[in-house]
Amino acid sequence: MKTDLALSSSALDELVLQAQKPSRYVGAEFGAVVKDLSAARVRFALAFPDTYEVGMSNLGFRLLYHLLNDRPEIACERVFLPWPDMEGMLRARGLPLFTLESRAAVRGFDVLGITLQFELAYTSALAMLDLAGIPLLARERGDEDPLVLGGGPCAFNPEPVADFFDAFAVGEGEEVALEIADAVAESGFRRGGATRPELLRRLARIPGVYVPSLFAPRYDPVSRTLAAIEPLLPGYEKVERRVMPDLNALPTSAYTRPLVPFMQTVHDRLPIELQRGCTRGCRFCQVGMITRPTRQRDPKQVLALAETGLRASGYEEVGLLSLSSGDYGALNGLLDDFLARWEGERIAMSLPSLRTETMNEALAQKIARIRKTGFTLAPEAATERMRAVINKGNREEDLLRAAESIFGNGWSLLKLYFMIGLPEERDEDVVAIAELAKRCLAAARRVLPKGEGSPSIHLGASTFVPKPFTPFQWEPMIPPEETRRRQALVTAALGGRNGAIQFKPHDSRQSSIEGALALGDRRVGTAVLAAYRRGQRLDGWSEWFDERNWLEAFAECEREHGVGLDWFAHRRRRLDEVLPWERIDCGVTKAYLQKQLAAARNLAEVADCVLEPCTVCGACDYDVVKNRTYEAKDYVPEPPRPPRPADPPVRTLVRVRYAKLGRLVALSHLETMHALLRAVRRAGLPVAYSQGYHPKPRVSFGPALPVGLESLCEHLDLDLLGAVDPQEVLARLAPELPEGLKVQEAHVLDAHAPSISEAQRAVHYRAEFPRETWDEATLEARVAAFRDADQSVVTRAAPPRPRGKGRGQKVAARKQREIDLKDIVTHLAVEGPGTVAFSLRADPSGSAKPAEVLGAIFGEDGTPPRGVKVLKEGVSFARSGHGRPEPSQPRAPRYLDA
Repeated sequence: MKTDLALSSSALDELVLQAQKPSRYVGAEFGAVVKDLSAARVRFALAFPDTYEVGMSNLGFRLLYHLLNDRPEIACERVFLPWPDMEGMLRARGLPLFTLESRAAVRGFDVLGITLQFELAYTSALAMLDLAGIPLLARERGDEDPLVLGGGPCAFNPEPVADFFDAFAVGEGEEVALEIADAVAESGFRRGGATRPELLRRLARIPGVYVPSLFAPRYDPVSRTLAAIEPLLPGYEKVERRVMPDLNALPTSAYTRPLVPFMQTVHDRLPIELQRGCTRGCRFCQVGMITRPTRQRDPKQVLALAETGLRASGYEEVGLLSLSSGDYGALNGLLDDFLARWEGERIAMSLPSLRTETMNEALAQKIARIRKTGFTLAPEAATERMRAVINKGNREEDLLRAAESIFGNGWSLLKLYFMIGLPEERDEDVVAIAELAKRCLAAARRVLPKGEGSPSIHLGASTFVPKPFTPFQWEPMIPPEETRRRQALVTAALGGRNGAIQFKPHDSRQSSIEGALALGDRRVGTAVLAAYRRGQRLDGWSEWFDERNWLEAFAECEREHGVGLDWFAHRRRRLDEVLPWERIDCGVTKAYLQKQLAAARNLAEVADCVLEPCTVCGACDYDVVKNRTYEAKDYVPEPPRPPRPADPPVRTLVRVRYAKLGRLVALSHLETMHALLRAVRRAGLPVAYSQGYHPKPRVSFGPALPVGLESLCEHLDLDLLGAVDPQEVLARLAPELPEGLKVQEAHVLDAHAPSISEAQRAVHYRAEFPRETWDEATLEARVAAFRDADQSVVTRAAPPRPRGKGRGQKVAARKQREIDLKDIVTHLAVEGPGTVAFSLRADPSGSAKPAEVLGAIFGEDGTPPRGVKVLKEGVSFARSGHGRPEPSQPRAPRYLDA
């Protein structure tokens, strides 16, 4: 078996630097785990079928990464779907999909685990398989191909993608992921031991693992409905979901050394799971059914994880995650202690999921002390009748009272989310969405304090999509044209989409496709494969979703199987119909779901079983798997913390020189700044903050280093509280930096010293040319030509025009700038085979970019030659008022040319 899996570093480096967002492919983040793949007993590629910034925002993905790597014998590495520009470059060069940690080919791993968070990711999963060089169809894979494992919410109906996956982990993955890894290791799969069929039969013995090839669907030839899903392995007839009964017993390694991305992710914060599961019983909500029962984390553990995670990560915000944060019984006490601990340290906190009936004045006041960005509530339905249909459990007065609390505490923006197309919905229920939004705006205008601006409401309305294991799984969804008609009712009732209430309707094109994929059986795989072959991937991104390709794909499905998009998405199912997910047990019984469907039609509401008697849904065993909650009356506040001492009057200004090397050359200046600021926070350095409404750390950086360049002499200035030894700064900062950022030296500056940019006078570079194409004589000739020239003018392209101008408004043209390099280049010499050293003047009046110099002197038509590696090796600063150069000023002879 081949173990040397790493791809050519130079080939990948070149592609990464050409990508639209290079930091998606860098890896090497602080907290990333890199192991010797050849020594690992199991190599596990953990894949997210979307971009890096989306995948790294998923808490479950991050928890599994640390959980698997906690085992010494398992090497788990991450892989994400490249953006189409990067995918195209990989295919053009014949390079396969690679992992971030080792840049190893995914096909060389033992397991490829793909998390399926929503149905529109199916084509992206196929793109990952194809780019990795793994056969798309499971039946075509050999014993040298990885085990392709699916997981996530979509594993509760795996049939639409059953042909592409070897197995699925159904339910919560903390235990079953390790059990699957153990089974792979013990079987000897891909190491001369078990064959693929033998491994699959072994996996079928693990609770919670669904192996599609061991079930055979059979269809009624007349009605074309699913007649049966026949088990092919004796004793393997039902797959029960896995559930973790106690959140307090879960591993916490994701917080002791968390993985901190360089680029800004969708949710750029420290995520802490407050509660798992929800028993509110909203009848449209799949996750509320498949994650039962309600399991809350001990509030003291929440605070301990926040303490550990913030210190270890350097994050500036904590996200307390759950399906309904307001249902957490000890929330108020927890927030009081959170504020007492971190309010003075400028740590923000977010509660992403709040129900209208749990939002109150006290909670609004607490959250207002931490952050005041937009506030989001999801009433879902606008009339009492529809709220009874979906069992939402709140009233209009709850929403209006919540709006008053939000706007009364200084927020000026409220986002409201509703659904249209719900079962039993009428036109008056749709129009009521606009009317309720108007009443919320009127309440906001009454209570918003003066000076806080004008209140505004952003109104969203998505189309209801029925999902498996919900009471509405038998219901049809409305077609796209009906969605657009109902959206128009809302727009008309508002008098337009813009104004104090801005209405943003959901894209109706995606909803029907999502519905067909959610409710489909194994025949839908034909449409998924056809859509992928027509170019579909990243279907959750509006710019890449193409409805025509999907309609053609489902038309192909209908030609082959006699059933298409309308049959899967817009058809009411009989209650006795065999459903594609019939062989999976989510805990909640089919009888309970049918009872809830009848209750919806009768407008009967069911209370939360955390607060009221058990509704016998089937999710609990009442012994181990049961509701676990914490009540406000039992919460013991943390002991009062001593008053925060006043800031010392003494300040120390420290200049730090650091290197930026290796993969991190692909980071932008802003990403490098964020990485350093979080390292400073992790190091616990006493940084001073600016004054004002949004205080910022008083840390200043030198001019931006162009992406793609290594440097030994980047600088940052730290304004520190108290008398601080610069050597202590180095000692504390060094271990908190990711690989590729290395502190070199630090020294104290005068408080009135000029900034880094103002003090710079010259920058010194060393360029390494490919020796096979650039001999020393050729380099000398180019250098001599430049020296002999009277001028060497480059024209710097004007920056793009700023966005935001209205149509028809004139924008002044920006002049292009001409730079004579003869005035900028102060030193240029060949210093051995393939090596050129050059220095550029860099005072406040401006300078040139290394790429401009290389393009003008060594390039063709101003384009820099390919394959040249540039190192920024020194900076010359202005001499101090005492006539001495600043410490660390380079002493090499050519630097004196500056």
